[in-house]
Amino acid sequence: MLDQFIDYLKEQLGQPYVWGGQHTKLTPENYVEVIEKREAGRGKYPDGTTYAQAAIDFCRAKFDEGTTVLYAYDCSGLGCYWLYNLMRLYKCDVNANTMMGRCELRDDSPKRGWWVFRLDGKRASHIGYMIDDEYLIEAKGRKYGVVRTKFRTKEWACWGIPNVFAEEIEPQPEPQRFVEVVGGSVNVRTSDSKKGRILFTAHRGDRFPFVAVAPSGWYEIETKKGQGFITNLPRYTKIVEDGGEDA
Repeated sequence: MLDQFIDYLKEQLGQPYVWGGQHTKLTPENYVEVIEKREAGRGKYPDGTTYAQAAIDFCRAKFDEGTTVLYAYDCSGLGCYWLYNLMRLYKCDVNANTMMGRCELRDDSPKRGWWVFRLDGKRASHIGYMIDDEYLIEAKGRKYGVVRTKFRTKEWACWGIPNVFAEEIEPQPEPQRFVEVVGGSVNVRTSDSKKGRILFTAHRGDRFPFVAVAPSGWYEIETKKGQGFITNLPRYTKIVEDGGEDA
């Protein structure tokens, strides 16, 4: 799933930034109207260019090059469109601050799949998406659109592992499984039948690391005397996970 998300991000490179954009369709006929409506009163750059004009100029240059349709995003809309609209991994629309709240923030350097944030006070005001251990993709702003940039610690306030990709980014080890003797005493043998030589007798409460289920259905286990086999009859044994829960 993370691979799909990163592939999607790469496909959006070069698309425009527009406030509230979430795969918002722009054409040569409608882009000025759409941008002016969405960017009305949003502000301006130090050189006096309004955000609306910067976004219009960006799109005009694309259309002048022959592009026939563009899809606009803002920083959170870039990720949310895939997570919410396409994949339904989120149940509602979200902003950058909500997305930060759905991450496990970490102190170590961000890696592939992590999300990085800029803050306005304590709230996230911008988000980027790490596509490898060095570079990220972000909807950077009206003058730049969706771009690939190198991660620099000084440019971001915090970062973390998004819950939605946590199992892929840091897979959790499989819980240890054991075969527990639950009834009376039972022989542990050298093969998976009563014809196998008896290694020793196990008693109720004894527990052995589970290896596999043998062709006969018996359990292959690890013992102090090496690999052994024990009956799978429920009145004698059961498989449990580390912590004592039934597997």
